[in-house]
Amino acid sequence: MPYKYFPEVILAMNAGVNPFWLCLFSISAIRLKAESISPLAIMQQEKKHTISSQRLNLLGVTLVLFWSTSATAASLTEIQGWLQAHNSYRTLHGVPPLAWSATVAASAQAYADTCPSAHSGSAYGENLAWATYDMGESKVVRMWYDEEPLYDYNNPGFSSETGHFTQVVWKGTTEIGCGFATGCGNDWPYMSNVWVCQYNPPGNYIGDFAENVFPPPPSEGGEISTPADTNGLTPILHLLLSK
Repeated sequence: MPYKYFPEVILAMNAGVNPFWLCLFSISAIRLKAESISPLAIMQQEKKHTISSQRLNLLGVTLVLFWSTSATAASLTEIQGWLQAHNSYRTLHGVPPLAWSATVAASAQAYADTCPSAHSGSAYGENLAWATYDMGESKVVRMWYDEEPLYDYNNPGFSSETGHFTQVVWKGTTEIGCGFATGCGNDWPYMSNVWVCQYNPPGNYIGDFAENVFPPPPSEGGEISTPADTNGLTPILHLLLSK
């Protein structure tokens, strides 16, 4: 039975070789075979291992990047919601529609993730909103737009009571990006959900209001009419930003 594992032993014993030398011969033969095969086999195995490791590392990096992007970026539905909400009001005021900017959106989302309680001071224009529930894009923009009745088109200029509205319809702004964060806490006056929209180029420049903020066309009776709701959440928003 033991001989079946060592063919060299069988051949040597049949030739009448001393068992002592037979053992040395067998060990040497096995070692020589291992030494003659191992370097190439090891190199091949190491090469396969290296390639497999590189593939796994690349897959891991890809999954991390994909997860990070998916976890923070606005969905297509959300992007469409933000654009539609803004551009419907901009069309009403006779200014071009906004386009979505991934760069601006990344900035807005990064700031939203900090659960802010005030403006960021970034190079972009910025509107903020808070709520204890998920208002959705259209209601958030509607809250900003509801400042419109407070704006004096005959005396154009900046006011803290209308700054959100004027940024929404600012003619010179061409790009927008927005972010949303939840779980920010429920301490009044700031709430668990926060929305951040940033605008490029920014609006609300002193001296440029007459060229960038226009009234909607008058109705048949000659009166200016907008869909703004003065009984909405706008007073609460002003209270929040005054803190």
